[in-house]
Amino acid sequence: MSKLEQLTPKAANRGRTLTAALLSLPVAVGLLALIPSAAQAAPAPDHCVVNLVTDEVSCASTQAAAFAEDRAASAEAGVLADTVLITMYDRTNYDPAGGTRSFVATNYTCTAAYSPVEFSVDYLDAAGWSNRASSVHTYRSCDIKLWDSVTLSGASSTWIDNLANLDTIGWSNRAGSYQIS
Repeated sequence: MSKLEQLTPKAANRGRTLTAALLSLPVAVGLLALIPSAAQAAPAPDHCVVNLVTDEVSCASTQAAAFAEDRAASAEAGVLADTVLITMYDRTNYDPAGGTRSFVATNYTCTAAYSPVEFSVDYLDAAGWSNRASSVHTYRSCDIKLWDSVTLSGASSTWIDNLANLDTIGWSNRAGSYQIS
């Protein structure tokens, strides 16, 4: 057998190996896309504090850090908004794991009456919270009324004091705006 004949089977094997490797490359790339990486990891729950005095929104990866950021921003603006009026939770039973939105004012206590309305938030989507609230906790004698759409339009809920599961009254993941009284 000549040297040329001896090389041909080896070259043919290398060619088949190279072809097999090239054909498996798209499969390997596809499988890598399914593996979660740091860039593809699930986003951390978001926690924001909406300051009803300064109209500023402070967000962080934890609720405590969001409150700290709001206090720092309030101090910088010369207005201390230190009173939580309501906190909305993305999950039922006041579970902060899915994210929270707290609304704060300056040393404020709501009146016992529903009229006049003390605060209105026309766009929950501006706070990144439209259609997300699953439970709501109120403070300082405040109650909340939820509206289906932005600008306090569409159907509205009854006045809510505290409710661990908004679905019990048909309002889980539904609110687009709200009023506080």
